[in-house]
Formats: sequence, C-alpha cells, structure tokens
Amino acid sequence: MLGLHALTAPPEAVLITEILLVCTALFSLFGGGAENRDQRAVLWAFGIVGVLSLGRVILGPIPNVQPVTIGLLLVGATYGARKGIGIAILVTVLSNIFLGTGIWTLFQAGAWSVIAVGGAVFTNHFIVNEKLIIGRLMVFGFITAFIFDFLVSLSVLIADPTPSVFIAYLITGIPFDLLHAAGNMVISIILGPSMYSTLSRSLSSTNLKIRSVANESRIE
Repeated sequence: MLGLHALTAPPEAVLITEILLVCTALFSLFGGGAENRDQRAVLWAFGIVGVLSLGRVILGPIPNVQPVTIGLLLVGATYGARKGIGIAILVTVLSNIFLGTGIWTLFQAGAWSVIAVGGAVFTNHFIVNEKLIIGRLMVFGFITAFIFDFLVSLSVLIADPTPSVFIAYLITGIPFDLLHAAGNMVISIILGPSMYSTLSRSLSSTNLKIRSVANESRIE
C-alpha cells in the first residue's frame, strides 16, 4: 500500500469515525451473554488487542510486514466472527495511535474485520480436529494479504475516483502486497502455532467453547 497517509480528512470527521469504531468494537466484544463480560474474558480480549497492536508497531519499519493478519485469521477461527471484528477494530485504532491515524483507519479496520470473519468461516480448512495445519494457514495468509491490501486501497478513491488512477495505484502497490503475503507466510510458520495454542488456552480459561459449525459464530 502506498501513500495512504497522504489522504486528508477534517480532524473532527476522523475523531467521530474512530469513536464510532471503538463503540462498535466494544459492542462486538462484550455484547450478548454475560460470559462475554466475565473479568477473564475481558482481560484476554484486551490482552490479544495489546499484543497484536504491539507486534504491528514493532514491525512497522518493515514495509507491510505485520503479525496482525495471521493473528486475526486465528482470532476469527477460535473466537468467532463477532469477537474477531471487535478485536480487529481495536487493534487498528490502537496501533494507528502510534503509526498515524486518519480516514484510512476506517478502511483498515474494515479490511481486518473481513479477515477475522474469513477466519471464522473457513476455520475448518486450516484447523482440523483442533490441530492447526500450518501449510494451509500459509496459503490463507498469502491470499488474505491481497484481499486486505485491495480493500484498504479503496480509500484512494476518496481522493480521486478515477478508475485509471485506482488501477495504476494497485499495480504500483504489488511489490508491497507481495511483502505482506511473504510476511504472512513466514509469520504463519514462526508464530502461527504459538498464537493458536494461546488462543485455544484462553477459551478454556474464560468458560467459552468453540462451535463445530464454521459458518456460525464460533463462541457460545
């Protein structure tokens, strides 16, 4: 992704957008059953947000390489679409406090929410009998890198809705998309197993359990 920080919007609009995003995230995380507001569930949710945000900030100097995409795939797979969306939004807003915030935050939060939902929907493809299949996670990580970057690139249309400009922007950004995809594959190998193990343990400690149907909300 190139030049997103060149996009401008009134500070009031950005602030209102981020307030709405945070409200949506908190409702997604803690709405529903009382178990979602259990102290341990709350601490785990904010802990996951903090770790993924920190990882993104630390790897910020490396263009388009970050643990968030793989992390949210696994969050969606274990915690479900609803909680995945909440965590995706909070990670985006929190990490952008350090990396730079603007109208692009809305698109990043939306794109990572899509990734989390994808993790919930396709979980049976890379988690089989509660075991993580690293090779398949790598494939999903490669694909979702391009999905995420495309969705975030739509923010460019705010500055210039000309199709030719948008297409040129996408073509120019391909090297960065490949960096994201390659980074996801490496992170899948190095951090994927520990991420999944930690998320699985967090479910047992918060009295939540995973449903067996991939296209349903996976937390009950």
